Amino acid sequence: MIKYLVMNAGRLFLSLLKESGVNKIFIVSGTDYASLIEAKVEDSSLPEFEIVPHEITAISTAIGYALGNKLSAVAVHTTPGTANALGGIMSAFTSRIPLLVIAGRSPYTEKGNTASRNLRIHWTQEARDQGELVRQYVKYDFEIRMADQLPAVVSRAIQIMMSEPRGPVYIVLPREVSIQEVNEARRIPMDYYEPAPSPDKINKAKEMLEKSERPLIITWRAGRRKEWFESLRRFADNYNIPVLNYAGEVLNYPSSGPMALDRFDLRNSDLLLVVEAEVPYFPKKIDLDIPIVKIDVDPSYSYIPYYGFRCDLCIQSTPSNFFDYISIRPKSYDEIKELRAKQEEYKKQEIERLKDKKPIHPKYLSYEIGIVASEYNLVIFNEYQFNPRYARLNEFGSYFADLSVGYLGFALGAGVGYKIATNKDVLITTGDGSFIFGVPEAFYYVASKYPTMVVIYDNGGWLASAEAVDEVFPEGLAKSKKYYPGADFDRRFEIGKTVETFHGYYELVEDPWEIKPALIRGLEKMRRENKIAVIQVIVDKVR
Repeated sequence: MIKYLVMNAGRLFLSLLKESGVNKIFIVSGTDYASLIEAKVEDSSLPEFEIVPHEITAISTAIGYALGNKLSAVAVHTTPGTANALGGIMSAFTSRIPLLVIAGRSPYTEKGNTASRNLRIHWTQEARDQGELVRQYVKYDFEIRMADQLPAVVSRAIQIMMSEPRGPVYIVLPREVSIQEVNEARRIPMDYYEPAPSPDKINKAKEMLEKSERPLIITWRAGRRKEWFESLRRFADNYNIPVLNYAGEVLNYPSSGPMALDRFDLRNSDLLLVVEAEVPYFPKKIDLDIPIVKIDVDPSYSYIPYYGFRCDLCIQSTPSNFFDYISIRPKSYDEIKELRAKQEEYKKQEIERLKDKKPIHPKYLSYEIGIVASEYNLVIFNEYQFNPRYARLNEFGSYFADLSVGYLGFALGAGVGYKIATNKDVLITTGDGSFIFGVPEAFYYVASKYPTMVVIYDNGGWLASAEAVDEVFPEGLAKSKKYYPGADFDRRFEIGKTVETFHGYYELVEDPWEIKPALIRGLEKMRRENKIAVIQVIVDKVR
């Protein structure tokens, strides 16, 4: 229970957030947050404001903070701030990351109190329906109309965002409401919830697994929560069921585990267990006619308008609520052991072949990064070209990759947000394009307080666009990357140089034998001198 003799809605809002477990708000402030700023200055026990000077970086930082298992909140300025943050909101929604997005609103009165409109933008920034800007990509949105609504709205918003499937919620606090006085407020308890399978579904899945001789687990984000990661690992190891995409959007299964596979012909399986994966395979490239069991907190993926994947048994459940209650006879192991050995030998030979290649091959750079990350206990946040198959990733929470919707620019902010949440050292891998999309100067601003290391895979252009042209028009004029978007860009242009303005460390690497020494120098600067480190590596135009 919160009691003050006199309290306005702004202070009440922050007090309710604090009591609910929100200790930090990543904020891009505007004219809408006067009440919150005043309350924070008066009461230092309220949630801390972490200033991030751009919404793309701010919401990415909040995403990383949430991935660090903290209740995460970000505050943006009315409609322009919401528009800037929308890509991050889309990412949080499709990747099921809990996030409280707070937005101000243009004052709705023209005169009458201190919160009324006093700037030209207060007319032009008003929307007919501000929540409509985000409604396709949030689980809940609400504009607070009266201060006494706050206890219910805050509790309900956090309940919805933390319940599976988790995701972002959007709360609008108008300036006039934020200055309303209230006398007393009680936090309303609202517990989180999550799905579990029925006994009938468990029995049917067990029956299908018992009949299967060659089952395969396909996942993408079953490692999103620690209990899920451990549950899947135990199940795969106990019953000898191989795991494809052991490193997907997150690390789902240890890369050195006996059931980890880099690739597998799905037509050689007789049952697929699709776990927390919206796209298990590409129908354009393979036509499957085998049973599929889906285990997912929302197996329908109803937000995707057109979705044609079969589901012979759909189980709405968390992975742990499913795997922990299934017991079957172990499957044959020898074939998988042999296949793993072949794949490991292939990678070993490939790295040997690429180790002296110049320009540096991205796979070899991934190999060297993987060694350093493993030796120095670094968490990797990857956006774009780092290949996790060439690294040693075994611990829960050691690897995070591009979010589901593909909105570029998340890794810089997310890496530093995770650092703030966990105090673990973070290595961010990013392409030269996604580095720019991450708003580097805004990242440097917050990372100078929480240093991380960035490795830029600089291929001098937009590789994904070039590959798309090759696939869609295989005999076209642009074949073999004769036209390469961004190819006229000076590859030696030092896009990381601006880090020095923020007293960070920068290095350009072009020779493969310089990779590891450069990474270690950057790591030492980060750890010993508390500096941001940016290592820009010139790589070949291949994956």
